[in-house]
Amino acid sequence: MESKNDVKAIAAFPSAAAADRLIAGVPAAARAARKLAEDGASAILLRIGDGAGLAETTRAEIERLRGAATVAVEAGDGPRLALPSAWEIVCATGKAGDGLVSRWLNRPISQRITWLVLAIPGIRPIHVTVFNGLIALPMLLLLLSGDDRGLILGAILYQAASVLDGVDGEMARATWRTSAEGASLDSLIDMSLNVLFVLGLTIHLAVRDQDAIGWIGALALAQMIAGNLLIARRVRARGAPLGFDLYKRRGAPRGGIFDLAYRAVQVLTGRDCFAFLFMVLTVTGLERIALLIFAGVGTIWLIYIIVSALLPTPPAPRGHGMAS
Repeated sequence: MESKNDVKAIAAFPSAAAADRLIAGVPAAARAARKLAEDGASAILLRIGDGAGLAETTRAEIERLRGAATVAVEAGDGPRLALPSAWEIVCATGKAGDGLVSRWLNRPISQRITWLVLAIPGIRPIHVTVFNGLIALPMLLLLLSGDDRGLILGAILYQAASVLDGVDGEMARATWRTSAEGASLDSLIDMSLNVLFVLGLTIHLAVRDQDAIGWIGALALAQMIAGNLLIARRVRARGAPLGFDLYKRRGAPRGGIFDLAYRAVQVLTGRDCFAFLFMVLTVTGLERIALLIFAGVGTIWLIYIIVSALLPTPPAPRGHGMAS
């Protein structure tokens, strides 16, 4: 970091400890530098009241977040920059495309988890992404255990994974760590969890009931895999990170019963919705109904994906983030 004579923005902290203090996973001094740079400052001076040196992690974060601005650090006093609280930052990490369950249930829970997790020094979104992926193994084992208690616990664990799915994206947005690679890994884990859950549920019901429900589950599983492969192929052709958002609202009909049906399928095929629905129906002993609903809606969803795949590929938007 270097200093210039024409300092255009100054932010002061009473001590190095105050400047090093984490606010939603980012040191206060680095968050101040980012804000001043975004406000147009080309040269930033950070003044530390007690003259102590900043921690190496704080200096590294300032370097990461300063953009094109130059940043200098010196002893002294000056104007204090008002920064948002950690909770205010986390509350701003929601997404406009959140489904009903995500907006009213999952996001309020995941944001509280994010607020707690970001207080841990050194924690990164990738750590939560990998942890969420590791849930797949106990979930699948519970579903294949053969008893109803395992089935219920597996469904609850699947819903828990759906809630935790929001944490890594919230962390990434709160700390400016979004990336195409993170978005793709997050979506890949989401798809894998979905497939493994339907696979485990189908095998459980096929062995337990020994009737047509196994074939219905196999149909739902085949539709899910085929649709995901088409999405992956489409996304790759578009040059965008792997994700579910590519087909949202694309070519949506306007008005009337068709618009209502389209939006209903959009809601029901959202992971937040069907994870919650599967959990509720499984806990209440209606897991067969859940699989029937999923297979029926999945047929409509796959038709929509196939039709959309035949349309011209739109260009990828600039700036991809963690898709959660």
